[in-house]
Amino acid sequence: MTRVGIYTHDFKFYHDIVMDLKRWNLPFFSITDLYDIPSDINVIMSSVNDSFTLPGQIKARNSLEGIRKCLPMLLNRDEFDKIVIGIDPGPRPGVAVMADGVLMEAWECPVIGNIRESVLHIIGDYRYRYIMIKIGNGDRPNRDIIIKHLKNLAPVIIVNEENTSTPHKVHDNALSAARISLIDDRYDISRTPVKFSRKNIYEKEFTTLHSLI
Repeated sequence: MTRVGIYTHDFKFYHDIVMDLKRWNLPFFSITDLYDIPSDINVIMSSVNDSFTLPGQIKARNSLEGIRKCLPMLLNRDEFDKIVIGIDPGPRPGVAVMADGVLMEAWECPVIGNIRESVLHIIGDYRYRYIMIKIGNGDRPNRDIIIKHLKNLAPVIIVNEENTSTPHKVHDNALSAARISLIDDRYDISRTPVKFSRKNIYEKEFTTLHSLI
């Protein structure tokens, strides 16, 4: 297992990155001695306010940017080949990030007006060669608003979101967004677990970051 190393003189950054690494459930190690770094650490997180430079170091403005930038290195690569941002349109859009077929994160945007800022941060924070946006073809009024907000940020395609709300009784906007990110035509219902429950649904249905580290 690969861990994230933390070495910084910025106390606020240290506090924030520890809290967010726990929230993301990513393994980490607080480095106190630069001459005794564990062998399973191949990325070191620091703040942009730190003046020193280290091998395998990522300097970030905030903890979320730092985590997103370090994800390829946790999977032993410098950057992702392709990132797809999946969006389930609605007044509270679902947003998911699929990197080289691996689900990195998925959440529900609290208001549609925040969608542009959320996507801008994804585009700026991740390391990749190519990025695109897939948005479901449902809820046309809100879909059109979202497309307008995302104008000129990245290539956008509209996909057939049929089956992405299955089963309807436990509909989850973030889960639908993750499914939308995988669609070429329409979502393959055979991917959905036979015994469906919210518990560990992402791990059951997708290849996730946590399953690889």
